[in-house]
Amino acid sequence: MPGHLILVRPHMSLLDGLVVARYLHQIGGHCGYLFAVDPDYARHPFWRIALSWYGRLNGHQRMIALDQRSPMALREIFHTLKNGHGVVLFPQGTGISDPARPDLPGASWLMRKSRCLVTEICLDHSCRIPQVVHQGRGRRATKVGYMQKEID
Repeated sequence: MPGHLILVRPHMSLLDGLVVARYLHQIGGHCGYLFAVDPDYARHPFWRIALSWYGRLNGHQRMIALDQRSPMALREIFHTLKNGHGVVLFPQGTGISDPARPDLPGASWLMRKSRCLVTEICLDHSCRIPQVVHQGRGRRATKVGYMQKEID
């Protein structure tokens, strides 16, 4: 059975990953996701420990340093999905100052190759702390929800 890929947009705040980890823990049944994290944070001595601790407290979430210049982490994410596990990915990558930036090609490659279940989580950044919102097909965003769709 293929894994579950969660795509989170827009990525505009350093708090986005923390908010999504907490959200997944709160809705229950979603444990142990692998979060793709900017290598500057995932490898930093302080942030690596702090983010690992936060992930353990919020559903045993794990992280991997995803460097846009190296495909090694993308391969590990692919294998995680193929083995039936979950991954959280911010497909726009880093550069949080531009919320309208396009997705990087890695997300579409993962969906196509792994044939995984995809959930899109949309974030609202109108408050100090981002909020999870749901955006359905052609529908207006509503607070606290998410959409699932099978990828052919």
